[in-house]
Amino acid sequence: MAMQLELFGSAWAVRFRVVAERIWKNPWFGWLLIGASASWYAWWCFHIPSPAKAATVLGFIAAVMVFRGEPDGVEKSFWTIVLFSFLLLEIKAIDHKDYLDELARQNAEARETESFGDIGEGINKQSRQSEQQFEATVRQQQVDFAATMSGVRDSMRMQTGGDSFAFISFTAQPAQAFEMHWNNFLAPTGQPYFVVSVTSHGKYPLRGTRAIMMDDERRLAAMQEYNKHPNGDWIKVISSGDTEYQMPYLRPQSAEAPQGEVDIIGTYPMPQGDSKKLTMNFAAPNGYWNEVLHLGRVNGIWHQCLSIMGPTVKQAQHPFVYCDSDWPEGKKLAEKDWVFTPPKQP
Repeated sequence: MAMQLELFGSAWAVRFRVVAERIWKNPWFGWLLIGASASWYAWWCFHIPSPAKAATVLGFIAAVMVFRGEPDGVEKSFWTIVLFSFLLLEIKAIDHKDYLDELARQNAEARETESFGDIGEGINKQSRQSEQQFEATVRQQQVDFAATMSGVRDSMRMQTGGDSFAFISFTAQPAQAFEMHWNNFLAPTGQPYFVVSVTSHGKYPLRGTRAIMMDDERRLAAMQEYNKHPNGDWIKVISSGDTEYQMPYLRPQSAEAPQGEVDIIGTYPMPQGDSKKLTMNFAAPNGYWNEVLHLGRVNGIWHQCLSIMGPTVKQAQHPFVYCDSDWPEGKKLAEKDWVFTPPKQP
């Protein structure tokens, strides 16, 4: 029984192989394979495969041509066309892969460039922000430095006096039959006189101010007296017309003292005539300044007008003038005190 089954199976295997070979070598089956290959080729023309896939199909077609045996001339020609078509497709697939690789590389470079661009923009933005912060810091430091220096300068001016100055003024007083005291000064009795006062001007206090008032009329009278007795001390004669004043501290102008501090520093005798001119030289830690005081009596009333040059260069170029409002003649005199005629050109 087993032998019979084996013989039956062998017969069927032989018959199947014969039928398969007959179908495989049938011309119509060859054309069917050619049509399938052409359809496959047409599909891949629009959907380019990878080079490995195209090479695999190319090898399969070559194997079919070998196992098909020796087809007739027409079929063989078409198989050759199919073979070369897939060969061209393989070349196209390789080019397409190179194109895709190049495109991927360009995209990667573009992304990298964009990434570097973003990084660069971020760096530039951060740099701009840093520059802005640096400039703001520098400006603030400049403001702080200017404020500090302004405070230092203001502190120094508070100690030295800055551009503040003082001036001496006279106030006429009638004769009194009794003793009259002005601060620690005793006024003359029975004759008119002037009260001498000093006034501060400016927003900084004055310390250790010294003033020398020079009376040319008294000096001239002393020289005339000296000429009668030339054996005396001529230096004392010259300085006899000078009066020295010491002011340890003068408060500045303020809301409490808008006109400045006014201190009485002495008395002075009334002149015989109706006018008088006095010159004062001041010295203080903030510098030197000069004052010219004009006194004039109009209708029995004494008036005054004064001019000051210094202590700063600006104040030297624009002298300070203070006058009684009802004595315009004195103002004209004061305005001419510091007018210098330029030297003549040779």
